[in-house]
Amino acid sequence: MRSSLTHLALHVRSIEASVAFYEGFTSLRVVERHSDTDSTGMEVAWLGEPHVGEARADFVLVLQEGTPRFPAGAEPQSPLAPISHLGFASPSREVVDEVASRAERAGILRFGPEFLNPNAGYLCIVADPDGHHVEISHGQALGPYAGT
Repeated sequence: MRSSLTHLALHVRSIEASVAFYEGFTSLRVVERHSDTDSTGMEVAWLGEPHVGEARADFVLVLQEGTPRFPAGAEPQSPLAPISHLGFASPSREVVDEVASRAERAGILRFGPEFLNPNAGYLCIVADPDGHHVEISHGQALGPYAGT
């Protein structure tokens, strides 16, 4: 079976606060906003790294605000925990340091910056407005920085 990872969806208290966080601390940008109030009861923003000259992205972070309506038989899901996180590659250690410095001033730095190991690389972890952990790293073993 061939499949492609297309999105990760997070329930958030405030789309505006979450969009500001992800646009301020990562390279993600809003590529779509819409209301799903008729079906799920949620307001939605898709954030991604758009292709040059296009409004689409191959992978998006879906932010959903509101009280969800669950289909019959579905159970509410738990938040990501305890060490679950979103990972973003950066082009240099200096960028990781700069993000960590801004996050520390904002009171949302949770770890680092520090070289953890050859697999994880040099990283810091910051908290988004809902407490989800976001890792900013350089030099992870999974491959080069996507911006190169």
